[in-house]
Amino acid sequence: MKERGGERCFSPERSGKGLLMNHPVGVSFPSWEELPSGDMRQSAVLVPLFPSGDELRILFLRRSPHLSRHGGEICFPGGMKDADDLSPLHTALRETEEETGISREAVEPLLLLPPEYTVVSNVEVFPVLGIVSGVDPERGLALSPSEIAASYSVDIALFPAEPRRKEILFPSFTKGMRESREHTVSYPEYDLPDGSVVWGVTARILEKVCRLL
Repeated sequence: MKERGGERCFSPERSGKGLLMNHPVGVSFPSWEELPSGDMRQSAVLVPLFPSGDELRILFLRRSPHLSRHGGEICFPGGMKDADDLSPLHTALRETEEETGISREAVEPLLLLPPEYTVVSNVEVFPVLGIVSGVDPERGLALSPSEIAASYSVDIALFPAEPRRKEILFPSFTKGMRESREHTVSYPEYDLPDGSVVWGVTARILEKVCRLL
C-alpha cells in the first residue's frame, strides 16, 4: 500500500457519525423495471463490508485472466442482470453467492449507490452497499474457479480519502459512424497491499463509499 499520508477513507473515531451507524432500516430498492436502460446493458455489484472490532474490511475480487471481458482486473462481486432478477439487489446478491459462496442471508443491504458506466463495454453498473455477517472474508469464501482468480480482504482505513487520479483516453463513437474521437476520462486509483491497482469503475465506486463513511 503506497499511499500513507493524509486523511484516511475510514476511521473508528468518526464511524459513529457515518453511514454504518445511521443507515435507515428497511430501505427499499428499486426494481429493474423502474430503472430504464436505454441502449446500455445493466449490471449490479455488491460492495461487501465486514465489520470486525475497530476495523471495517472491504472485499475485492480479481477476475480470472481467461475471461474475455475485463480479465485479470480487480472488481467487486457482481455481474450482468438475468431475466429472472427483480432488481439490482437481486442481481448483486445472486452474483455474489455464485462468485464467493456468500449467502444472500448473510448480507444486510444498506443502500443503492448511483450507477457507474463502463466506457468500453457500454454497461451501466449499479452498486449495492451491504454489511456481511457471519463470514470470514479471508478463510470463509468459496470462490468460483471459472470466474475468480483471487480475493482481497482489506481494512478500508488503509485507503486515502483523496486518492491519486489518472486520466485515460478512450474512443468516443458517434452512432452510425465508423470514425471516433478520443476523449479523456479521469479515474481515481487505489493500491492493494500486494501492489495490485484498483482503477476504473471499481475505484470510482470505492471513492463514493469512502465519502459516505
